Amino acid sequence: MSGDGIRQPYRPAFYDEVNDSLTASTDIITKLGTVRICWHEETVMNIVIGPYDPEDRRTTLRRFLPPHPVGQELIAKFMRYFMGKPASFDIALPPKVGTDFQRKVWTALTEVPFGSFETYGDLAARLGLPASQARSVGNTVAQNPLPIVYPCHRVVAATGALTGFSAGPHWKKALLQHEGVVVDNNRVRIQEQQ
Repeated sequence: MSGDGIRQPYRPAFYDEVNDSLTASTDIITKLGTVRICWHEETVMNIVIGPYDPEDRRTTLRRFLPPHPVGQELIAKFMRYFMGKPASFDIALPPKVGTDFQRKVWTALTEVPFGSFETYGDLAARLGLPASQARSVGNTVAQNPLPIVYPCHRVVAATGALTGFSAGPHWKKALLQHEGVVVDNNRVRIQEQQ
């Protein structure tokens, strides 16, 4: 699936010209839509969230291509997560992806617990950055290569608005609600969190 929401033909494996390697993938069909995990050998390279497509269906796999054990473990954790159970994702960022600053921000996302959220400003402050850097932090969060694993959906605007999620506002809202966060009019209630 492309970033514009157009469904692309399924390719269980494809050649990655940038890394001169074969990248494989597995689609996880969830009640919210499709999540594609792409990996090379033992490294999860990226996670692509398809168009928001809520349906009453069980979490299943499509065209499963057995990955390295690291990929198998991640798939099992995603299955658990989408069945409504907290899952501890312990997957490293792909090597050579992101600047030191980006990697620091993405890593900090893992400290936002299941069922909670924080603002971009709070995240900047937690990283020791001035409030003026909240926008820079937000731009970095939006470029996260491993959404859900590095839970960028748990970061919201200072007003509580659901902004800046690569898969779109419907997914962000659905993931937060899936984790038990109350969302009204595409906003979380900031005062209740603090």
